[in-house]
Amino acid sequence: MCLFALVLGAPLLAQETPQTMTKIVVRLEAPDVPPDGFAAKPKTMYRAGVGYCRIEELPDEKNDIHGLMIINEPDTWMVNLFTKTAQHMLDPGPTFNCRMPIFVFGEEVKSGQDLKKPMMSLEFGRELAYFEAREARATEGPVLQGKSTTAYATKVGDSQLFLFTVDAPEHPWAIMRQRGDAREMYWYTTYEQLPFDSKLFDKPTDVKIGEAKP
Repeated sequence: MCLFALVLGAPLLAQETPQTMTKIVVRLEAPDVPPDGFAAKPKTMYRAGVGYCRIEELPDEKNDIHGLMIINEPDTWMVNLFTKTAQHMLDPGPTFNCRMPIFVFGEEVKSGQDLKKPMMSLEFGRELAYFEAREARATEGPVLQGKSTTAYATKVGDSQLFLFTVDAPEHPWAIMRQRGDAREMYWYTTYEQLPFDSKLFDKPTDVKIGEAKP
C-alpha cells in the first residue's frame, strides 16, 4: 500500500506552530498481503497540529521506489529517495488540513469531499478520538502479542472497526477492519509524543523538485 494516495486538502482554521508531534510506526497484516512483501513493511509517520504530516516508507527495491511524503500545508512534497526526485503540490485552499486515513483499500477517494466520509475520518494519530466520537464503549479486550488490551468497536457501512489500546496514557496497539471475509489489521510498534521538530516538515533538499500537474 502506498500512502502517497492520501494527499488531499480539507478545512483548517489556523496554522499555528505546535509544541508536540505524534510519532507512529505501523505494519499491515492482511490475508492478501505477503508477510515479506512491501505492503507489510513498517511505515513511520509523524503528525503535528492540523497541517503537518510526514510519511516515511522503506525501500521498494522491486519498483525502485523509496517513498517519503512531507506535508507542511499548503505545501506537499512526494519524494522518491532512490531517484532523488520529488513532486511538489500546492493546495489552493482557501482552507487546509493534512489527512492520514487508515483504511483506504476499496474506498474511492478523488477529492477532499470524499475524505468527509465516515471511513475516511478514521486517521492515524486520531484513532481513539474517532471511536469516542462514535460513542464506542470501552470493554476488556483480548491479550494481543502479550499485552492486555482495552477494546472499542463501531460499525461503518458494511465494515466492523475495532481499536485495541494499551498502557497509560492510553494509546493504540492494533486497529482492525472486518468487512465480510476480508480483514485488515495494523499493528503499532511505536506511538509516542515528542517535541515538535520543524525540520521533519521542511522542503526536502538534495532532490530535484518538479511541479505536479493539477
